[in-house]
Amino acid sequence: MSYLDHFSADRADRVYVEVLNLLQVQKLYRERGITARKIADMMGEDHRAISAALAIQSGENFLTLLNRLRVREACRLLRDSKFSKLSAEEIGLRSGFSSRQAFYLAFRRLMKMTPTQYREGKEE
Repeated sequence: MSYLDHFSADRADRVYVEVLNLLQVQKLYRERGITARKIADMMGEDHRAISAALAIQSGENFLTLLNRLRVREACRLLRDSKFSKLSAEEIGLRSGFSSRQAFYLAFRRLMKMTPTQYREGKEE
């Protein structure tokens, strides 16, 4: 039996909502060193509980969720005129990515274009 076999739907719901709260509401996705293990420690859960809840509730893993939230923030900043003087790399770092490469890879994977193309309103 796998870990998921012992994980109830109620517990998956509760853990998933708490993970989303920590990442989105408290904006922990902006922290470069945030991991599923750190989130689990904050919640008093085993890190496997985070993985299980995400798999059950959304079908994605922690890194995919984290990158999706960071890319969403980057999109917001790229389109906001208050941040027009920041480079795409600076926006990626401000959104929680640890490097330009990580930002560009995640952005391109999720948005199917580069951050600069997105900022300019262009499509591939």
